[in-house]
Amino acid sequence: MLTQEENEILVRTGPGTPMGELFRRFWLPVMLSEEIPEPDCPPARLRVMNEDLIGFRDTEGKIGIIDAYCAHRFSPLFFGMNEECGIRCLYHGWKYDVNGQCVDVPFVPEGETFKEKVQLKSYPALERGGFIWTYMGPKELQPPFPDFDFAAIPESHRENWKIICECNWMQSLEGQHDPSHLYFTHGFRDLTEGGPTVQMGMTTGTNLTTVRMPAAFQDTEYGVAWATVWSSDDKEQVVNIGHHLLPVFDASPSYNNPGRGKIPLGYQRMRVPIDDVTCMVLRVRWNPEGPLAEEFREAHNAWLVPEKIPGTYRPVANKANNYLIDREMQRNYNYSGINNFPLQDICQIEQQGGPIMDRTREKLTSQDETNIHIRHQLIRAARDLMEGKEPAAPHRPELFQVKSATIKAPKDKPVEDILKEALKSLVPAA
Repeated sequence: MLTQEENEILVRTGPGTPMGELFRRFWLPVMLSEEIPEPDCPPARLRVMNEDLIGFRDTEGKIGIIDAYCAHRFSPLFFGMNEECGIRCLYHGWKYDVNGQCVDVPFVPEGETFKEKVQLKSYPALERGGFIWTYMGPKELQPPFPDFDFAAIPESHRENWKIICECNWMQSLEGQHDPSHLYFTHGFRDLTEGGPTVQMGMTTGTNLTTVRMPAAFQDTEYGVAWATVWSSDDKEQVVNIGHHLLPVFDASPSYNNPGRGKIPLGYQRMRVPIDDVTCMVLRVRWNPEGPLAEEFREAHNAWLVPEKIPGTYRPVANKANNYLIDREMQRNYNYSGINNFPLQDICQIEQQGGPIMDRTREKLTSQDETNIHIRHQLIRAARDLMEGKEPAAPHRPELFQVKSATIKAPKDKPVEDILKEALKSLVPAA
C-alpha cells in the first residue's frame, strides 16, 4: 500500500510534476508513423502528458511536434494547411515550421520582422521502428536515441499497434506485470480434465497447475529485473528473467534462448500517458530475420488487436457498452465473456475504482511483488530527479537492448545468484 503522496507521484505526469519530469528525460513513442504517413499530409492531434500538441510531416519529410494552438489567438492548428514546409493557421494565416518558428504573418505591415519574435513550443522528433518519438525534456540534457532492436527493423518485418485506454498509465502498466490474473481474466472454462486453462497462444490453452511468482528481484540502472522459477526437477531448474525499463518499456526476448531454444519473434510494449486519466498503449512485434508471414499477421490481429472506432484508436468495445460482454460466452467458454485478449485486460484496468486508482486502500499480497518493486523504483527515480540527481539510463542507449530470457541452472543454486549471473550477460556493457 502506498501513501497518498506516493500515489500522487506515480500518477501525475504533467509539466513540473516529479513523474512528469522523469518521463521528460527519455525519448518516448507518441504516435504511429501511419498517423502522419507522408510529406504535406494532414496534421494529427497529439496529447501527451497533459500537453496539447500536433504532429505533422513537412514538404521535405521532416517531422514537427509543436504546440497545438497558434500564438496569435490560440486557434487550433489541426485545421490548418500543411504545405510548402510549414503549417498555416486557418484563422489568420500565420505559418510555422517543424521547429515551431513562425515563418509568415500575412496582411500585417510589421509581419516580416514580427514573425521572428514568434516561437511556438516544439519538441525534437524522430521516426524509428514504425513510431514517431519525441523528447520533451531540457534541450541541454537531450539523450541519444535508445538502442531498441526494433528501431531499425524494416516495415515488412514488423507490425505496430496502438490503442487508447481510459485510465491512468500506471494502471495499464501494472496489469502487464500481474502474473496471477491469467487464470481468470484470460482463463477458459474447464475444457480439459486438468482443470482451468489459460489463453497463452492464439487459439489454444495451456493447462497450469500453479501461478508462478518471481523469486528474486534486483534494482538496476535501467529499472528492475526479476527471476521466476518456471519449472524444476531433481537436477535442474528453468528460470525466466524479466525486466522493466524506465519509465514505460518492456524488454525484448532473447532470440537465441538457452532455456527455450530459438525464439523467432521480438515483442515490445510501451505505455505513454496522454493525461492523468488516459493513456496510449503501443506495441510492436517483429521478425529479425525476414518478413512477417501474412497468415501470422491475420491470426495475430484477430486475437490481439481490438476492432477500433473508424478514424480513432479507441476500441469499439469500450466502457460505454460494457465491452460488449457476452454472458453466454462467460458461462460456457471463458471467464471474461470477452473474446479479445487486450480487451479482457482493459475491462479491468479502466475501472479499478475509477480512472485513477487509489493505492492507499489496496490489500496487497505476495502476488503483487513485481509491481511493488516497479512502483518504488519509479518513485525513487522521480524523487532523485527532484533533488537534482539525473537518471543515468537515458544516456546509456545500449541499456535498452537488455533481453528477457529463460535459462537452465542447477537445482540447488539460489535464484538470487542465478539472477545476478544472468544480468552479466543480458545487460549490454557500456
